[in-house]
Amino acid sequence: MKKIAIIEDDNDIRDLVTKFLINHDYEVYSAPNGMEGIDLCRRLLPDLIILDLMLPRLSGDCVIRQLRTFTDIPVIVVSAKTMVQSKIALLRLGADDYVTKPFNLFELLARIEANLKRSPSALQKTDIHLKYQDIEIENCNVFIKGAAVQFTSTELSILILLLQYPQKIFSKQNLYESIWQEEYAYENDTINTHISNIRKKIKKHTDTDYIETVWGIGYKLKQFSFL
Repeated sequence: MKKIAIIEDDNDIRDLVTKFLINHDYEVYSAPNGMEGIDLCRRLLPDLIILDLMLPRLSGDCVIRQLRTFTDIPVIVVSAKTMVQSKIALLRLGADDYVTKPFNLFELLARIEANLKRSPSALQKTDIHLKYQDIEIENCNVFIKGAAVQFTSTELSILILLLQYPQKIFSKQNLYESIWQEEYAYENDTINTHISNIRKKIKKHTDTDYIETVWGIGYKLKQFSFL
């Protein structure tokens, strides 16, 4: 049974989501504030985290920063904030997905299921072995020039897809529907933000920009003339 941690200060929302997920065969744990949420996740090591943004004691963005120091499991942010820039900032910090309050419980369930399918524990079962120049992926472990680099589950899923098809140009719609397994929203900046995160992490270890932007189309891996 998959374990889900809910970090939410609103008792009614926390109880509602907890009961709903228990009824859908999840093991659910919760915390009412950011500090207790981080402690819970350290002890529990859940399969997925649902995180409210506006929390007492420690804000949601600070919680994400601390979570990413010890875990790469999916984090779904739930917030009343709807501004695109707020969503992008959270994705840059390491969130995997974003649901705006008020939300439909079945939409939340669908996002949970989609994120769990690309979680590190799920990817470990697929026996993935990929290598492209200085980048090597062994199951859910990424090595760049031999150095281990931590990626979130969503970033890792995107990188795996690019390495599996090194000659292919992926449109944003291709990437989004392949990774999220839901219909692509045209204005969606999610893909841009995750690609930016991947590029930054790779650039810390090599001067090569491995992901090229094909203007008006999407993204592809950089092709090397000696391949």
